[in-house]
Amino acid sequence: MTLNLFARLGLALLMALPVVAHAETDELPPLPDRNPGRLAAPARNPARVQAPVVETPVLPGDAATVPWTDAEIAAAKADCTKRLAGLALDYEVLPPIKEGMCGAPAPILLKAVGSDPKVEIDPPATVTCALASALSLWLGKTVQPEAHALFGAPVVKLRNASAYVCRNRYNGTDTPLSEHALANALDISEFVFQSGEKVTVLASWPRVVAVPPLPLPNPIRVAMAGDPPVARLGPADRTIVTAAKAKPNALPKPPPLAVPPLPDRPPDGKSNFVRKAHDDACNIFGTVLGPEANEAHKDHFHLDMKGRRHMAFCE
Repeated sequence: MTLNLFARLGLALLMALPVVAHAETDELPPLPDRNPGRLAAPARNPARVQAPVVETPVLPGDAATVPWTDAEIAAAKADCTKRLAGLALDYEVLPPIKEGMCGAPAPILLKAVGSDPKVEIDPPATVTCALASALSLWLGKTVQPEAHALFGAPVVKLRNASAYVCRNRYNGTDTPLSEHALANALDISEFVFQSGEKVTVLASWPRVVAVPPLPLPNPIRVAMAGDPPVARLGPADRTIVTAAKAKPNALPKPPPLAVPPLPDRPPDGKSNFVRKAHDDACNIFGTVLGPEANEAHKDHFHLDMKGRRHMAFCE
């Protein structure tokens, strides 16, 4: 009887164990999620850390080329017809140009401007019709009248230093797109006259001799002049000190004189011509840069038709 009772109790305990174990398992807290910051943490070894990737600037000609639309080409050609009507120009119509960010929908190859005489563009320049029209106005209004007045002969040739080039300003990698890249600029370095006379921007631009600045005052003397005297000297003391410091036959020094300004180099006909041509161009073109702009323009005039909100940029 006793053995039978113990057997029943043991069987009941064995049956209850899975239930208890299952209950204890349900009460255990879940494992925490992995830390996403640690999963993304870089390697601790500095030799394995990769250097940041530096993107190389994309040059205008290397950018993706999107062709001009038919509507853009038609509008540009209509504008050309309007701008060039009645002008004496020798030019060739070119197909649309598109190189990355560069080009023009209706460029022309400008060979000469005006008549009686023609002004040859040497070498011929790939430009927009707006620029060709502005050149015609500038030559007729300013360049030729000044040429006759100063030299008694007209200009017959303009030396083309640069026209259409797919590049940024100053050939930089991170500078803005140049107007040359849009066929909207022309650089002129030389004027050739019917008489054979040649005027270059580099040699003829008027130079002003800079006046050297006055030397700065000696800071030690300035400081000493502002220091108060340590003790007052009587009249007799001043006489003794003065006599001790004085040198025989010493003469008082005159105050320093300011350096007189050096005279400017007198302008000649060539200097007057290039200055007048430059200054009047500012009333016609959107941008005019010459030798006073910077070192890059010391030998030519840069003329372009960049749109300006109020007035031309002229240097």
